[in-house]
Amino acid sequence: MSGLIDRSFIEENFPTLSSMVYLNTASTGIPPRRTIEVMREQIESRTRPGRSLDDTIDFFRGLRQTLARLLGGREENYAPTASTSHGLNAAAHALEYEPGSNIVICDLEFPANYVPWQNVCRWYDVELRVVKSRNGRASAEDFAQVIDERTRVVAVSLVQFSSGYKIDIRELARAAHDVDAMLVADIIQAAGWADIDLPALKVDFAAAQAAKWLVGPIGAGFVYVSRQALEVVRPRYLGWWGVKDTKNFSYFEREPLEDARRFHVGSLSPVSQGGLLSSLETLLEIPNGTRERAAMKVADYLRERLSDIGVEYYDFGARNNSPIVSCRPDDVEDVAARLTKKNIHCSVRNGRLRVSPHFYNTAEDIDHLVEVLR
Repeated sequence: MSGLIDRSFIEENFPTLSSMVYLNTASTGIPPRRTIEVMREQIESRTRPGRSLDDTIDFFRGLRQTLARLLGGREENYAPTASTSHGLNAAAHALEYEPGSNIVICDLEFPANYVPWQNVCRWYDVELRVVKSRNGRASAEDFAQVIDERTRVVAVSLVQFSSGYKIDIRELARAAHDVDAMLVADIIQAAGWADIDLPALKVDFAAAQAAKWLVGPIGAGFVYVSRQALEVVRPRYLGWWGVKDTKNFSYFEREPLEDARRFHVGSLSPVSQGGLLSSLETLLEIPNGTRERAAMKVADYLRERLSDIGVEYYDFGARNNSPIVSCRPDDVEDVAARLTKKNIHCSVRNGRLRVSPHFYNTAEDIDHLVEVLR
């Protein structure tokens, strides 16, 4: 669309996009061809002797280093997990909660980022405070009105899955840290398209998985733990990958690792984790800022076209918009069915059509969508 990304790169790595209009990355991204090849090789490798434990240790070191290149920080800030839910639960149970503590979330969250906090509040007798959204947004200022000196955790999605609202995470971090609360971020709807530097954003703990904007497989996730958070979080459960002297299998008193690897519990799927690394490497062939500009340019073009045809949509302004565009055509379920018949893929969320272009989409994709919406 924009000349920001060479179309030959897209055609080589995402060949199936030539046969459909795919505007549903907020549900699942399209994996690069090389990711599928890596995953196939991982499956086939199980039929013959191959990787040693040292090879596996080196692989996970490379994965953590690659996550740091994409999202900021250092390799010791990252650990692999199976999913976003896995990571958020690890964060929720890694803290001590004094009597009278509260946790602050908002009512826009996907269940992965509210079910763990509801559960923690039951386990530890903590108050759950829910910020009420308005017109698809719950701002940092809205959170600040609910946060107080008894707040232990502020949990939020950097980008909301349904409305596409992108919160001012730095401002929210300031409000949380002013009362010594921990800021936990679900970044699944941001990692991959957004130019993110988690240490600069002052996030304490973040979690995501690969299957959306990271264009990777289901079943591969990760956590980020800041240097400051590593001083206070204590995992409620440990596995052999999360303790010192990993290669020593004899019995002795084990101690957790000092970095984020303490959250690496058990043997994770080499198929999914290998696919994640391959997808990250593909993404990093495009500079972070270029990927963000490309995705946002297509989304902004969509907003222009929706305005042209009189379809209402959430517009949060340049600071808070994302590539997730939530609009409200008449008879949305009928519209969604007609789009599917024409091989145009979006989602319906909360009674609205959710359109989510990535860097691999074009203006022509948007034009095809708008023709159906007219």
